[in-house]
Parts: sequence; C-alpha cells; structure tokens
Amino acid sequence: MIIDEKRLHDVAGFIDFDLENDAELLEIVELASAVTASPYVLIALQDSGVLHLKVRKGIDLTQVAANGSLCIQAFQQDDVIIISDTLNDPRCISNPNVSGGLGIRFFAGMPLVATGGERVGVLAIYDVKPKTLDDHQCLVLKILAAQAAKAFELKAAAKLLRKKQQELEEQKEFNNDASIRLRSFFESSTNFHVLLGKSGEVIDFNKTAVAFVRTVHNAKLLRGDQFVKYLHPAFVSTFLKRYNEALDGKKSFEEGSTDYDDIGTIWWEAAFETARDNNDEIIGISYLIRNVTERKLKEKKIIDQNTSLLKIAHIQAHEFRAPLTSIMGLMGLIKDADYEAPREYLEMLSDAVYALDDKIKSIVADIDNTVINPYVPHYE
Repeated sequence: MIIDEKRLHDVAGFIDFDLENDAELLEIVELASAVTASPYVLIALQDSGVLHLKVRKGIDLTQVAANGSLCIQAFQQDDVIIISDTLNDPRCISNPNVSGGLGIRFFAGMPLVATGGERVGVLAIYDVKPKTLDDHQCLVLKILAAQAAKAFELKAAAKLLRKKQQELEEQKEFNNDASIRLRSFFESSTNFHVLLGKSGEVIDFNKTAVAFVRTVHNAKLLRGDQFVKYLHPAFVSTFLKRYNEALDGKKSFEEGSTDYDDIGTIWWEAAFETARDNNDEIIGISYLIRNVTERKLKEKKIIDQNTSLLKIAHIQAHEFRAPLTSIMGLMGLIKDADYEAPREYLEMLSDAVYALDDKIKSIVADIDNTVINPYVPHYE
C-alpha cells in the first residue's frame, strides 16, 4: 500500500504543519469557546515530552512541557475530563498557570484520537472562574475533538499525496529522458532491429527480431523476404508511409500498441531511419522497434493516481465541507436555544460527524486502491 512508508496517524507527521491560521481548526476552536463560554481554547499535539500548541485562542505560548501540564491530564484519559475548580484538585497544585500566570480555575479537555486508536493530542478548554459543563456541552466537545483529529489526518494524507505527485512527475520526466537517450541505440540487441532494402526486402536482422517473428507469427524470418508479411495488418499502411519517408532521407518515428492474442497487448515505439553505404548512397532503411510496455504501464499508473488526486480534490472542495457546515449550523441552533439542545439536534450532529468520517475513509481507501502491478509481456 502506498502509505506504508509513513503512518498517517504518527503524531510526528503533524508537528511540522503550520496550522496557527488554519481556517478549519480555528473554527473548531471558536466553536469550542462558544459552546463552553470559555475564553481560552487550544488544540495541542504531544510528542517527546512536549506539548505543541498548534491552534490557540487567548494563549500566546506555542509549546510547553507535557509533564505537569493540565493538557496531559486530558491526553491520558479516554473521555472528557473536567476540573471544575483547579484550586480544589491536587493534580493542579504545581501548575504555574493555576497558582499564577493566567490564574486558571477551570479546565476541560478531550484527547484527539486518530483512526487507528493512537492519541495524538488534546482539545483543551480553560477559564479563570470555576464552573462545569453539562452533558450537551461535553458531547459537543467530544464531537469537535473527533473533527480536529480527522482534520489532522486529512492534512497528513494531502501532504503525502503531494509528495507522491512530485515523485510521479520526477519518474515521468526520468522516463521521458531515458526514452530519448535509448532511441540512439539502434544496435541494441534487446530491441527488434531489421535492415530493409529499397524494395522492402529483408537485408539483415538481429536475434530479437528472429525471436519475435517466431513467437508472434510462428514463422522464420528470412533474408530476401518482403518484410510486410511479418506485420500486423492494421499497421501495414502506417509502416509503408514511414518507410517511404525514410527512403526519402527523413527520419520518422511512430508509436502505438498491437494486440497479439497469445501474448497480449504490446506497446511499442518504432524508428525509421535512412540506411546508407560508405559512399553515402541510400541502400534502404534501418527499422527498430522498442518494447515500451513497462513504461506505458507506469504512465498509466501515473494517470490513475492523478485521477485519484482529482477525486480527492473534488471531495475536499465539494463534499468535505458539507458535514462541517451542518455541524456549524446545528451549533448555531443550539446556541440560540441557550445550549439546551433537543435530542434530534445532537443526533444530527452525530450524523454529520460520521459523514465526515466516511469522507476521510474514502480518501484513504482511494490512496490504497491506486496501486498497479504491471504485467509486461515479453517474448522468448
């Protein structure tokens, strides 16, 4: 699978993201602040004993030590943690932002859990006065934490896709350069190579040509034979046109594919070049065929993966925003109802989150499925 080399759920893959002004995550922070009526909100990632405060409201710090922090309390839980009054909680006694600093009196947090079950960070809420959260507020906090985790995964997937796109473009450029270089090696024994006279007769040939004619046409390639007898009928007219151009001194090039029942489809490149004797007199043409099936299959892989990228871009542009828009709309209704949300609103919120989760899974599945194991026909 394409993403084996870099696990999407590894927090190290998220740390370097510049997310401070990320619109989607800022919306999550603002929603969390509005729902809980709290002035301080942050989304933090935990790695190697450090909390990286990637998205913040009311807080200037960008990272803090994980040990002894309030966030680490939430990171180690499976559910929402609420500390209604930090001065009455022994876990908070040594925290400098409780005894001084911001003067934190209230804390609530929910871990960010990736699809594979790994905890990658925390969504944390702070206030300078004691309070608590009701069941509805806790549910919304869980939903927003899940949304943040999915957003991180999507951004990691998009980053990996951009990397793969660059690698594919480099591979394509390399293949194109290699193709140009290889066309000059007409005497290579790995290519089908024949020398034809001015009347289309076979003058000479290499071992690859002999093997191909024997395998495909069940015939023996002989000097003096008219070469057209060894051609696929669909290619005869094109061959004669390029052949005559070469006899006129013009180098010609043709590419295409031919379907042979027994060995399948072969993609090829054919070069027609004037053959001259020591006196520079035209004696016929050099006809060389290169089997490029493997390269074409790699190009098809590039096309398929680009199609996957376009599909993912479409999902991001037209579908991914829909569940979040639903969540924001429902939060507005809940806010208007003074956060006394009816059950149907919460069920609709849950449906929107699961819809968003499906979109993320479809993107990852699309990446997984864009793998081609090329079959390259060959002849003995």
